[in-house]
Amino acid sequence: MSAFVVSIHSAGAQGEAVSGLYQIVSGTYTECCGIVAVPNRESLPNEYQRFVRLTVDPQTDLATMTFLSADSQTIRKVDGCRNPIDLSFDFGSVRSNSIVFHIDPSPMTLWAYWDYAVSNSTDRLQIDGTLGVAQGSCPDAFTRYTHSNVVAVLVQPPTLKVTEFTKEGASLFIRGTAGWTNVVEVSTNLVSWAPISTNLMPNTLCPVCPSILFHDAASTNFTRRYYRCFEIP
Repeated sequence: MSAFVVSIHSAGAQGEAVSGLYQIVSGTYTECCGIVAVPNRESLPNEYQRFVRLTVDPQTDLATMTFLSADSQTIRKVDGCRNPIDLSFDFGSVRSNSIVFHIDPSPMTLWAYWDYAVSNSTDRLQIDGTLGVAQGSCPDAFTRYTHSNVVAVLVQPPTLKVTEFTKEGASLFIRGTAGWTNVVEVSTNLVSWAPISTNLMPNTLCPVCPSILFHDAASTNFTRRYYRCFEIP
């Protein structure tokens, strides 16, 4: 039996945008400009906006950026008094050291527009921009949503290593982020993947030391087995 680790690390040259999950460390979010709506200004991160998911397609040089809540699953929605609008932006134009998201109002975007500039390095983003909607029939609805000086740093993916393989199976050493849930998946063909282990990374005094050991006894039933892992906040 052969055991292999499949790396899920992203990599980019200096100044290139890297796909991945970024954790917001500072910034400001403002809702304003309804006819009678009271402006709302919040410091980031908060419960509703804790992460940014950036996906870059190297074939088209287009990007998608999505603001995520603390569980990294739920997209924060705002109501433009017509339909809910996700804080998710498509068709970003990738440049040498920045990404521009720009859409003018149109029926295809629910009379919404956005203009965001994202300065990027290999491990962090700085985000500034505004999402706007046409004034609807609800006078207390916000019509402008602005992110200012938002800084988000790339969350490094967990690492996985096969440390031993015996007749009892493969032993895996996994290092990740304290307090996050780690999921190990396996495959025999690199196409179909199935989870075999879900563990909470322990909190430690050393921020780069959280780790778990996992023994895959079922691996002895296969001639070839691939492993990968990911984390959930």
